[in-house]
Amino acid sequence: MERKCVVAILRPGVLETLERKLGEIHIHGMTSARVRGFGAHPNLFADDWTTEHIKIEIFAQAENVDALVSAIMDIARVCSAGDGVIAVIPVERFFRVRTASEALP
Repeated sequence: MERKCVVAILRPGVLETLERKLGEIHIHGMTSARVRGFGAHPNLFADDWTTEHIKIEIFAQAENVDALVSAIMDIARVCSAGDGVIAVIPVERFFRVRTASEALP
């Protein structure tokens, strides 16, 4: 079972809706954090160029990644600069801390 890590940086207002949607598509694990940064369109007129976003990381089975990315896009996309980015990253190894064991692929 191949795993991927889906990382998304999105507007903060989408988190609650996204959490509900992930439950509907049977994704039952997510990490989120508040982050600050700027991308291709920083606010050059402000004293601080950065804006607040949320960063979400989800480990998923490779066969679920397309549905996961699609769900994130459906929730987060408003067709405006600053909607966010999504990256899909291969996971070489995956360990469970509680059992101190490597999960099988």
